[in-house]
Amino acid sequence: MNRLLGMVMLVLAMICVLAAVLTVINLGFIVTRPDSISVVNTLIGQFVVIVGALVLARLLTVAGKARLAPTDQTNRGKL
Repeated sequence: MNRLLGMVMLVLAMICVLAAVLTVINLGFIVTRPDSISVVNTLIGQFVVIVGALVLARLLTVAGKARLAPTDQTNRGKL
């Protein structure tokens, strides 16, 4: 079960990275518009989304790799 959960976490991490990349591409299209307050608000909002998606991807990657790592069952319960 840990391996399945680890794989799911890694897939979700890849989806988060893909969402961040697509948001950066969308940000490039928005920058070409005439400057207004709504464009500035969108830039700030999308920057927050990009950072949040990358942080979530990092957390999911670390947790997923930890679940996929082999565990030492020989010393279980011993000090």
